[in-house]
Amino acid sequence: MNQLKGILLAILVLATLDANAGSARSSSITHWGNCGGGTRTWWDDMCMKWRKKMGSKGWSQWWRNYSNVKIGRYVDITKFTWGRDEYNLDGGDAALICTHGGHNSNGWYGQMHTREHGQCQLNTNEMKLGPYSANGKLRFWQMSSCNSIRWQYRGKWFGPAGDRVHLITGFHGYMYIGSKYVGEYGDLANYGYSSKGVGKVWVDEMHHVDHWYNAWKTVCPVAIGFGNTASASSNALNERYNSNWSHKSPNWATYRYYRGCNPDGGPSLPN
Repeated sequence: MNQLKGILLAILVLATLDANAGSARSSSITHWGNCGGGTRTWWDDMCMKWRKKMGSKGWSQWWRNYSNVKIGRYVDITKFTWGRDEYNLDGGDAALICTHGGHNSNGWYGQMHTREHGQCQLNTNEMKLGPYSANGKLRFWQMSSCNSIRWQYRGKWFGPAGDRVHLITGFHGYMYIGSKYVGEYGDLANYGYSSKGVGKVWVDEMHHVDHWYNAWKTVCPVAIGFGNTASASSNALNERYNSNWSHKSPNWATYRYYRGCNPDGGPSLPN
């Protein structure tokens, strides 16, 4: 009887994992090709830590690193006919990119490894994330990239969110890469899976303040929750990776950040 109970328990655990299983997708660059970019040897470890921790929860793992980080994988087909994000970035439930970033009037741009279709930079206005107009399914879009949610351009993310992505996370100002940052990406997966909303974990785990007595730089993470009402957008910050909530029209956005956070590479966030 005890053996039978053990078998039944194992089946129940496996069934639970299968029911909640999704796809975790990551892309990272450490050394750039003809698109150029300063070497960052720990960036792939940061992305990989998150992805492998998600894999330990029963999620499938997909990764395209280094020379495979080309713009066609991240652009939506409704923007350019060569865009194939539905088979790549947008084909997962949660995705993380680790690459150099900057900002212009279109919002964030992420540096690709190798030029493709005449482009080296993925722009915010080339993206549509989620299931609404094409064949995507992304719920969580996460960027380990400088100025990925620069405050004055935060509204630019309404465009990609039009396809019903639930949550977008990034940084205002500069973020940093190194061995001491690896663990917090594992914490993001671990806590965000079932303990606390991904948007809240992102801001809590990635935030650092520079003091004379520590080795941290000031880092200002930002999370944006989207929803069809103000309440729904606020609640999107509470969604966990395994929640699998319904898709909602992004009529509203709620922002989570540390008030007055003052990073390198950007002005202080509002109080």
